[in-house]
Amino acid sequence: MTEKPYIETNLLKKPPFKSLEQLSTMAQDNNNRFALYATLLALGLVGGISLLLWAITSRVDRSVQVDPSGSVLSDENLPQALRSRVSAGEKALFDRPSAEKTQGIEAIAQNNYADAITAFNASLAKDPNDPEAFIYRNNARIGDKKARTIAVVVPSEGIGVSLEMLRGAAQAQYDINRNGGIDGALLRVVIVKDENDVDVAEAISQTLISDEMVLGVVGHYSSDVTLETAPIYAQGKLVTISPVSTAVDLSGISPYLYRTVPSDSFSAAALAAYMVYYREDRNAAIFFDSTSEASRSLKAEFASFVSAWGGDIVAEYDLSVSGFSRDVLLKAEQDSADTLMIASSLNTLDAAVDIINANAGMLPVLGGDELYNRTLLVETRANSQALTLSVPWHLLSRDTDAEFVRSSQDLWKGDVSWRTASTYDAVLAIATGLQGDATREGLKAALDSEDFNLDTASGPLSFLPSGDRRQVDRLVKVEAGTRSGAGYDFIPFTPFE
Repeated sequence: MTEKPYIETNLLKKPPFKSLEQLSTMAQDNNNRFALYATLLALGLVGGISLLLWAITSRVDRSVQVDPSGSVLSDENLPQALRSRVSAGEKALFDRPSAEKTQGIEAIAQNNYADAITAFNASLAKDPNDPEAFIYRNNARIGDKKARTIAVVVPSEGIGVSLEMLRGAAQAQYDINRNGGIDGALLRVVIVKDENDVDVAEAISQTLISDEMVLGVVGHYSSDVTLETAPIYAQGKLVTISPVSTAVDLSGISPYLYRTVPSDSFSAAALAAYMVYYREDRNAAIFFDSTSEASRSLKAEFASFVSAWGGDIVAEYDLSVSGFSRDVLLKAEQDSADTLMIASSLNTLDAAVDIINANAGMLPVLGGDELYNRTLLVETRANSQALTLSVPWHLLSRDTDAEFVRSSQDLWKGDVSWRTASTYDAVLAIATGLQGDATREGLKAALDSEDFNLDTASGPLSFLPSGDRRQVDRLVKVEAGTRSGAGYDFIPFTPFE
C-alpha cells in the first residue's frame, strides 16, 4: 500500500486565525481568493459552515390587463417549432398522459375550467406525484380571474429532473395562491420545455421577452443554456432565476440573472475540504465532461481548492470523448490516486454509474449535485456507499424548513430533492418581488434591494450583487435505507462536527 502523503497536521485541527477581527483584516488585505476561501472554509466547516458564504461572491404594468390572446398562452402567437413546448394546461408536454389528465387538458383548451378541475382531481387521485397535472389544476382554478404570469423552463431531456423542478413550481404556486396570491392576483404558471438545447432555449427566451404578460422566468436547467440566454433576457429586462445552474461564470454575467443555488465554488470547496482536511487524502483523479459548462466549472474549482490546500490532481479524464473504461480507473490507481472526483453532466450520468460500479467501493468517490439522482442509487446499489456529494439542500438537514418538508411529503406522497426546493424558492422569490409593483422593473428593483430577505424552503434567501445566493452547500453520503425505494439513501453528513 502506498504511504499516505504528509499533511501539516496542525492545519487539520484549528483554523489559521484567532478571531473574527483578524479574519476580517485578512479578508481586506488578501487578494488571493483561494487563500481567503481556505480561511473561511476552515472556520465554516469547523465552527459553522455559514461563514463560507462571505467568501464568494421604466415602469409599464404588464400584469393583468393584457389580452391573453396576444401572449404565449395562445398557440397562434408562438413560432411553429415552439408550440409543442409551451403550455399553461391546454396541451400535455410529457408523454402518455392518463385519460383523466387528457380530459382536463381538453377542458382547459375549451375554457371549461370547472370540468378541467374535476378531471385533474381524478388524474391526481391516481397519480399524486404528477406536477404537470397539479400546475394545470392550479391554473384551471384561476380561470378568467386576475392573474400574474410567470414561465418555468425545464429541460425535458432527463424527464426526472424536469418533474423535480416542476414539483417545486407547483407547490410554490399552490402555497402562493391559497394565501391570497400577489396583491390579490393569483399566480399563473406557464410550463416551457427547452430540451436542454441552446438553439431552442434562445428561441424560447426571445418569445418570452416579447410577451408583456410574462413577468419573470424560472430556469433554465443547464449552465450552458443559462449562459447563452442571459443576454436575451437582459435585453428584454426580464428577470430570470435559475434554480439549478451552478457554473461560476454565471456570477455577475447579467443584472437580470439570479440563482437560488450556490455556485460551483461552494460545492468544490466543501468537497476539497472533506478530501484534504477530513479524510487527509492527497491525490485526486477527476472525471468530467468538457462539453458541459457546469462540469468544467466544478472540475476547475475543485482542482484549484485541492491545489491551494496542498493536494494534487494526478489525472483528468474527459468522459465526453470516449466514455469510461476500466483501464482508465486502473491508470488512476497507478498514478497514486486516493480519491475519485466525478464532475458529471446530465449527459454523462451513465458513465458516472460505470465509474462507481467499477470502483466497487475501493476508493472514496466525490461528486457534485448532478449525481444526486435516485436512478444512480438503483444502478449502483452497494457501490454507491463510496459516494460523498455536495448539494444545495437536503430535507433532513438541520436548517431545512420543516413545514416545507411536511407539506411536500403530503402533496407528493414522498421525499423531494434539492431541485424541488430550489425551484420552490425561485417561484417564491418572484412572487414576493412582485408584491406592490407587479412589473418587470418592480421585480428587479425588489430583488436588488438590500431589504430583500425571504424565508424559503432551504433557508433565508437574499442575493449578492452578482445575483448569487448567500448560501453554502451541504455534504451527503449514501447509506442503506428505505426512503428512496432503491435500498440506499442520501443522508446529510457534517464531517467537522
